[in-house]
Amino acid sequence: MTSPRYLGTDPATGHSVYVSAEPGGALDLLADESSLAAAAALHAVVSAVLEADEATAEELAVFAPALTDALGEVIGVAAKHIERIPLDQPVYGTAARALRDALRGGHEDTATG
Repeated sequence: MTSPRYLGTDPATGHSVYVSAEPGGALDLLADESSLAAAAALHAVVSAVLEADEATAEELAVFAPALTDALGEVIGVAAKHIERIPLDQPVYGTAARALRDALRGGHEDTATG
C-alpha cells in the first residue's frame, strides 16, 4: 500500500485532500501534478524573495523545510517517470542524462553518452 499523497484542497470545505493512489493510476498522476504545481509555486515565491535581496539568513531559513519537502516530492515524481525514458535514444542533454543516471543508481548509459 502506498503512502497517502496530497492531492489538493477541496474548494467546498477548504480541507486538504489526500489519496492512497495506485502507482501509475489517474489519482497518482493528479498527485504528481499537484506536487509539481506546489513546487513551482514555492519556487516562484522563493525566487521573488531572493531577487528582492532584502531577506536575512534567518528569514530565508524559514523556507528550508518547505524547499526540502518540495524537492523530495519532485525527485519522487521524476524517479517514477524516468523509468519510461528509453535508454537507446540520444535525445537528452548532458544534465538530463546525469539526473537520469543518478536517479537510477549511477548506472551510466553508454549508448547516449
